Amino acid sequence: MNAAFAALGWTDLAATILLVGGLVAAALLAPPSRTGRGLQGRAAAALALVLPAEFALTALRMHQVSGVRGAALVVDLLQTRWGRLWVGRSVGLAALVAGRRLPPGPLAALGAAWLLLRSFQGHAGAHGVLPAVIDWLHLLAAAAWLGGLVQLALVPRPVPVEVAARMRIQATAALAVLVPAGAYAAFLHVRHLALLTGSPYGETLIAKLALASVLLVLGAVNHFGHVPAMQRGEPRAEARLVRAVRLEVVVGAVVLALTALLGVLPMPHGHGP
Repeated sequence: MNAAFAALGWTDLAATILLVGGLVAAALLAPPSRTGRGLQGRAAAALALVLPAEFALTALRMHQVSGVRGAALVVDLLQTRWGRLWVGRSVGLAALVAGRRLPPGPLAALGAAWLLLRSFQGHAGAHGVLPAVIDWLHLLAAAAWLGGLVQLALVPRPVPVEVAARMRIQATAALAVLVPAGAYAAFLHVRHLALLTGSPYGETLIAKLALASVLLVLGAVNHFGHVPAMQRGEPRAEARLVRAVRLEVVVGAVVLALTALLGVLPMPHGHGP
């Protein structure tokens, strides 16, 4: 069952990043391309399928533990913190879809607020308000970065230099939030270095951090190399930027998969030496 939870969790997380990241990109970078707008619609449709599937799978696990079934099981699950937040996320998704004709700024703000429900629903929310808020900042920054990169990759050629320059600023701002928020989350769940190599959670976290480092390097190459080269008018700079952005998106998808896996693995317990 953990594999099913992880698969649904990855789809949930990736679709959430694509949806909210696309809204942020529309507000801060440029109007989405036709392909980019279609991708946002497919992300919303995926969430409309995944959220009920997650509810059903959670209800099944709850039945296996408690023996409760039928309407009583549904009512009991809806009365839990997770269930109430699930309702909030479902209603929020409907509001985002219904409000798709709102101006980009207010719609992006609505999407950012909607992300907060996901942070309270996960591991961070179980630790309290502050960890959930920091997780929300981490998630919002990831959406602005990865979702923005996806929209940039879908911009019709040639990529406008001013759009690439704005994405450069947005990615830098996102990283300024991602790095400290990610460090906080890592310390919150793995308090001692010895637990990193002594548990599946810690080893998965190491793999995630290693790939996140690759993303940082690729982002630095774009920031200091490809985008300035485009601004100088170098003829092959755009092609190099697009290739690097596509690679970032692929690596980012794997990072999101590892993040979803962390969401179903038991957190390590114990004390270091």
